[in-house]
Amino acid sequence: MTSWNAFYERTDKRAPSPLLNYAIDHVRDQYPRHAVDLGCGAGNEAWQLIQAGWHVLAIDKEPEAIARTIRKCSLSDARMLDAKVADFEHLTELPASNLIHAGLSLPFCHPGRFDYLWSQVRDALLPGGVFVGHFFGLRHSWASQVQMSFQSMEDVRRLSEGLEVILLRETESPMIIDSESVNWHRIDVIVRKVHSAKADQA
Repeated sequence: MTSWNAFYERTDKRAPSPLLNYAIDHVRDQYPRHAVDLGCGAGNEAWQLIQAGWHVLAIDKEPEAIARTIRKCSLSDARMLDAKVADFEHLTELPASNLIHAGLSLPFCHPGRFDYLWSQVRDALLPGGVFVGHFFGLRHSWASQVQMSFQSMEDVRRLSEGLEVILLRETESPMIIDSESVNWHRIDVIVRKVHSAKADQA
């Protein structure tokens, strides 16, 4: 597996996330524009959210990730960013948000803490708000890592029960990461917390 610093260097100039842009399009009429970026890494998606007009709480347990996220933002951007060094799987709660992003970070949650973290995500979403992120599938090359979390499509559907599924997409392809051959099995997800009126009708 790659080191975090190598990951930050490799992704620092990455283009804006199409998946995140698609999610943003589904909450353009949601206010307040408060977002959380769980496992912000090099800060690309936090910056992408800020450019779209969102106030962002960026969380990562690696101080280097938070330092890079802060540096990526200009002085005018900085007022839209709150950056926090924290292990997200041990947070007692997340702030109420209309968008929660977890790009390639949820798989690094310990399996024993995953359900707790997911419940925090669901509870923090405001009605009409969306979660957007990735899960790693069971055929991922790193699936033998017992400290990481992996899900099947059926698992993700179960986790999405009671939420409106906007996108659920499974991909699998070989990749070379830091000279390591990896079967990259990923599930992309966008789900929306339904408004109470809709929930009553369900």
